[in-house]
Formats: sequence, C-alpha cells, structure tokens
Amino acid sequence: MDKETRLLNLGLNKNQVEIYLTLLQLGSARIQEIANKTLVKRTTVYSILDALIQKGLISYSQKGAHREYFAENPKKIPTYFEEQEKKIKSEQKTFKEILPELLAIYNIKGIKPKIRTYEGLTGIKKIFDESIELKLNEEMLVYSAYESTSKYLEQYLKDYIAIRVKRGLNQKCIAEYSQQSLELQANDQKELRITRLISKEQFPLYNQIIIYGNKLYIASYKDLLGIIIESSAIANTQKTIFGLAWLAAGLELK
Repeated sequence: MDKETRLLNLGLNKNQVEIYLTLLQLGSARIQEIANKTLVKRTTVYSILDALIQKGLISYSQKGAHREYFAENPKKIPTYFEEQEKKIKSEQKTFKEILPELLAIYNIKGIKPKIRTYEGLTGIKKIFDESIELKLNEEMLVYSAYESTSKYLEQYLKDYIAIRVKRGLNQKCIAEYSQQSLELQANDQKELRITRLISKEQFPLYNQIIIYGNKLYIASYKDLLGIIIESSAIANTQKTIFGLAWLAAGLELK
C-alpha cells in the first residue's frame, strides 16, 4: 500500500493528501505557490490548509501580510493522534456520565413513534446491533427469515447469537420450515431460544422482524433496508399479534 493510500485511510481526501505531501517536499510555501504546484484552486486551498492545521499535520508562520505554511515534522504526528485519543476517551467518559439525564429528557417527548431507516447490509446490522443493546427482563420475539439472514450475514449472525447468549437475552422464534431452520432449532437450548416452525409455502416470511421492549426491528433483505420503529403502542400490539401466531405455530406442530 503506497503512502497516498495510507493517508487516505487516515481520513484525508485526495486534495488534502496532495497538499500535505507538497508541503513536505517544499518545506514551506505561500498560498499561491501551493495552488500553482498542486493545480488546486486558490479558494479551495484555504479550506484544505485549515483542515490540515486542525489535524495537526501543518502549521504556519505570519510574515507581514502573508502566511507561510509548512508541514509539521512527521515524527510529531503520532503524538498528535495520542492526544486526540485521550481527548476522545475523555469526551466519551463525560458523555456516559450525563447519558442518564439526556435519556430522561429524550423519553419525555417520546409520545410520537420514532422511525429510523438504515440502508444496505451495514444498515441491517445496525438493526441487530441495537436489538442486543437493550437490557430488559423480557424475551425477544422474532419472526425469522433464517435462510435470508444466514445467506447475507452468516458469520455476523453467529457472532450476534453468541453476544445475545452472553447477555442472557432469551428468544421466542417463529421460522419457516427448512433444513437450516431445523439446524437452528436443534441449538435452541444452548442459544437461549424456543423455535417453532411454520410452513414456508403457506406462511412465507419475507422479512426478519424482532419485537423487543418498546421497539420493532424490521430487516428487509430484498430491499437491503433496516427499519426501527420506537413506540410502546406499536410494539405492544405486535407482541399481541406474535402471541396469536405463536399459539397457531404450536398447533401446527401437533
């Protein structure tokens, strides 16, 4: 991997990388000289230099009415990142301390349902990630499109189940009858789950749905879309509907 690519991986964009490397080569330069050397518009150079200063990669000295920009010694950069890491950790600690107060304010206004959507497989993973963040003394109710879930998220799903089990979160699961679902059901006891199977032909499941706490999680693999609906009324209604489906699935087993 070349140095340009590595710098891009640090969060710099192409122009920022070019200007930074140019200043490393020149030693120091004024705005116009940088613009001429990199062929980046002068007006754009200003904002790029400001961004590089914020990242600790360059500095400047004032010479009369002009600024002379220069790259910091690269040996200093690791120290800058260490300082940023300490700052982030400090900010995280502060935020965690005030989180209960913020959540109290957030929940006061929680009358209208909150709906969030996430796109792509990364978005669908957010659905699963959030569903195991909750710490409530109740079961997760799941309509499992297990074949689709394992097809798209095979390794992730294994990790998800392991984390859920570690956190002691139980599930009731309604899944389409298939070989994969039978294998899932065979692991019910060790994976804190009770699975009931239904006819795939008669009752096809197109989405993965999780009902937990005051939230409804929907993962659509066809649309590659994740949806979270936060509403006690909606979640409780869905729990009632799941209860009916659960009874029916039990009768079908007989």
